[in-house]
Amino acid sequence: MNARRLARSGRMGALVVVALLSAASPRLASAQTEQEVARARALFIEGAERARQGRWEEARALYARSFAIKPAPITRYSLGVAQKETGRVADALASFRAFLAEPATPTTAPYAGPARQAIAALERRVGRATISVTPGHVGGLTLAMDGEPLRAASDQAVELDPGAHEIVARAPGFRDAAVQFRIDAGRSIELRIALTPETAAVHPIMDARGGLPPVAEASSASPDRTAPIVVMGVGAALFAGGAVLGLAGLDQASRAASRDGAEATAARTKGIVGDVLGGLGVATAGAGLFLLLKQPAPGPLRAGSVTPWWGPSGAGVALHL
Repeated sequence: MNARRLARSGRMGALVVVALLSAASPRLASAQTEQEVARARALFIEGAERARQGRWEEARALYARSFAIKPAPITRYSLGVAQKETGRVADALASFRAFLAEPATPTTAPYAGPARQAIAALERRVGRATISVTPGHVGGLTLAMDGEPLRAASDQAVELDPGAHEIVARAPGFRDAAVQFRIDAGRSIELRIALTPETAAVHPIMDARGGLPPVAEASSASPDRTAPIVVMGVGAALFAGGAVLGLAGLDQASRAASRDGAEATAARTKGIVGDVLGGLGVATAGAGLFLLLKQPAPGPLRAGSVTPWWGPSGAGVALHL
């Protein structure tokens, strides 16, 4: 059945549930007030009108509010239709399954077939992610998907809308760990989340004799590169000065009246001094470069770590906070 027929079924359900709620109001008054039932019915009617106009986002919100007050099966079915039309395929799949799990009645029976067909189509559109948290069996572990609590345990597959998502794992005594990823329609991926104890970076590790381990000689701080850079700068300045002086000597020599006069002697002196300065500049810059390359590389970051992952159906990064 195509989307138009499924939406038409949702609009037909609106008329049915109005009559059903009207007839059932006296019996529901013991569990819910007549005002609550009337409010749920009014929200449903308004949602059905929005659905008829193709304003599915508004219809979905109204159906959800009506269902929160009075969880009627037809309201659940209509909510599934609106969720499907607004691209919330995982929520729609859950709504249609829950609708079929309700005891069948003469009112709901006509919608059982469309619900089964919708489930068959939606199961090909959702993505599935299996979440594995280490260490296992952590007390108080909670998972959140895109900021909403996730009712799923570790190593349990969850159905998701295609696109980008984020899972955050929290547990007492551990740092929060988050995984960002993308998933395609009809694909399945595995997500591994590693929890790091909060005390891991606070308490030092004892050695086999019960004492503290020796302090490493190498510092983890970034090395100071100021001195090598200054040396390289001085070498570059000397080289530039020698080059300028040498070029001035060549120019003066070309304008000298003779090779043995005072002007020629001064030109040769400038050339010699320029060569000396240029050579000294090259040597100084080389020494600075040697000092720079000899320094150790910066140590690893300690505040957190980011681990990339990828696979045939998606990719993402694991961030340990």
